[in-house]
Amino acid sequence: MSHLLRALPDLFRVGFAGMVAYRAEMTIWILSATMPLIMLALWNAVAEGGPVAGFGQVEIARYFVATLVVRQLTSVWLVWELNYEIRTGRLSPRLLKPMHPLVQNAVEMITALPVRLVVLAPLVLALVLWRPELLRAPSLGAFALFWVSLGLAWTLNFLIQALFATLAFWLDKTDALFGVWFAFYTLLSGYVAPLAFFPAWSEPLLKTLPFRGMLAVPVELLGGFLTAEAALTDLAIQVAWVATLGLAVVLVWRRGLVRYGAFGA
Repeated sequence: MSHLLRALPDLFRVGFAGMVAYRAEMTIWILSATMPLIMLALWNAVAEGGPVAGFGQVEIARYFVATLVVRQLTSVWLVWELNYEIRTGRLSPRLLKPMHPLVQNAVEMITALPVRLVVLAPLVLALVLWRPELLRAPSLGAFALFWVSLGLAWTLNFLIQALFATLAFWLDKTDALFGVWFAFYTLLSGYVAPLAFFPAWSEPLLKTLPFRGMLAVPVELLGGFLTAEAALTDLAIQVAWVATLGLAVVLVWRRGLVRYGAFGA
């Protein structure tokens, strides 16, 4: 742990330098994840005839702007990067370093957040100028819990992708398998529509599955749709999923390394 703490500043500097060096590629990557703006336009048109499940045009705008922010701040690309490294053997030299490869990946992806914020800021400013009502802030307690929930959501996304990526020790193209997962994510996380639009009978299932904790919980906290008191249960579910997925990643990683080494990679 002491070695890791000493190495972290250098890792952050190297990671940030890489993000700046490839800033054009990163900007394109960021702008490709602007689905919430498309859904904002779609649901805004639907709400012209009246509120949808209690969401008027102002609420829909606030929801999808919050979705845009949270999606950008919780995005990772581990499943594609680690999948490629395992299949090509490029993981081998990284295993010789005195730091777990997943820790290196996590630092690299965290250092991308400042670049994402720089690109994101003009988009959010333009949306606020379009609808000044978006400046309505959540309560102090909800805003504090938003940051906790955001960190847990980022961790969930990272662990899910780590789990799919480590399946590359056995399978050729786990990114295709992850694509199936992502299809469920877009529907069940609140990415394309607020979860309030779903039937009432599905609410217990949606709250229990990990998708809500990966996006909707921090979105609803930031948008003012979830109170601090009501969010405590959601945060507990997020923590439970982080623990479960973390254990799964550790077990699959260890088994996968045995297979990886057996083939002389």
